[in-house]
Amino acid sequence: MGMDTRGLSVAFFNEGDIIFRQGDPGDVMYILVSGAVELRIKVEKGEKLLKCVDTPHDFFGEMALVDGSPRSATAIAVKPTKLIVVDEAQFEKIVLSNGKFAWKIIQVLSQRIRNSNMQISELVELGLRDRVQRGMTDYALKFGEKIYTGGLKIPIQGVKEWLNTRLGIALTDIDSVIFRLLKDETITYAPTSAKTKDYIVLSEEFIRANNRRS
Repeated sequence: MGMDTRGLSVAFFNEGDIIFRQGDPGDVMYILVSGAVELRIKVEKGEKLLKCVDTPHDFFGEMALVDGSPRSATAIAVKPTKLIVVDEAQFEKIVLSNGKFAWKIIQVLSQRIRNSNMQISELVELGLRDRVQRGMTDYALKFGEKIYTGGLKIPIQGVKEWLNTRLGIALTDIDSVIFRLLKDETITYAPTSAKTKDYIVLSEEFIRANNRRS
């Protein structure tokens, strides 16, 4: 962003350190120098991963300076992390003197509004089963192993954690939907784990029907 960082303080965090918690008052924002930070929000019976900030010069926590609201998420360092700390006076100075940074702020806020609208629309339009099926498909396309039938094999525990942390779906609800999907054979256990039941297979038809990217 071509930003002059002279005079700005730097903070270091170890893996697992909490930078701030959801609901905390906020008077600074952070710019990533190195490492990675996950932003998570509390949802019913779980947490939802909003974003992983892992690109140098990306920033987070700016809303506390824009509208003075409490922290809307919890920020956790997921590896050793170095951050530049920007307070309100410094933020205003940077925005007024650096057009690229100001434009980046506008883009981030616009994207946040779009994402919020999409999430609200999805929650209104989709039932629990559809949300689980779409989430399972997203996970399979990212992490699944293609098998001879053309389907994708995924670990049950892995996809459950994904649905819980990424979409904020309660584990009991996830278990209930997966049980029904297995019972009506919409999905099946992987042949190699028929006894252990550690892996399931999503068919090509299932993937096509629930792939939001297509």
